[in-house]
Amino acid sequence: MITIDDIKDFHLDSSPSIASLETLEVTHSLWPTPIRIVTNHEDGVEATLETGETVYFEFAPLLINNGTTSDDLDQNLNITLGDLGEIVPPLIKQIRASDSDEYPQVTYRAYAFDTLSMTFAKDKPIDIKKGLFVEQMSRDHQATTFDAKTPDKNTVKTGRPYSPDYYTDLKGLLA
Repeated sequence: MITIDDIKDFHLDSSPSIASLETLEVTHSLWPTPIRIVTNHEDGVEATLETGETVYFEFAPLLINNGTTSDDLDQNLNITLGDLGEIVPPLIKQIRASDSDEYPQVTYRAYAFDTLSMTFAKDKPIDIKKGLFVEQMSRDHQATTFDAKTPDKNTVKTGRPYSPDYYTDLKGLLA
């Protein structure tokens, strides 16, 4: 489990040789294996997931931008993968051919990595964003760009309105 101390240690108390190693995992029930990519380690890297499982992330040119912050707790990432049309398009064709309504799911993880010793400063991720779904995608001959975001959770009203109809004590304040 990630704690505030993990993030504080990385940003405030770590040595200058500690860098953030960003990884991306994209899964779909139709794909034989997930896409696992690391953005800033050209040899690829074996990393331990939060579950304790060790997996290999291969290198690919990757740009990850955090979406805008908002007051509705929704998270989103804008991701550009320089795959030259080799990695993502065949997998998307597989989804379209099966007429699946399921969106690919994205998990972002950041690790604290010591660039001097070329080892992980912490065994587990220091930041995780789970439950993001690929909803929009565009591609050209150089890259695939997609937005991964949480399902819209805060689009409907919940609970009762705070009105005199439900709370009779308000009538005295509004009169």
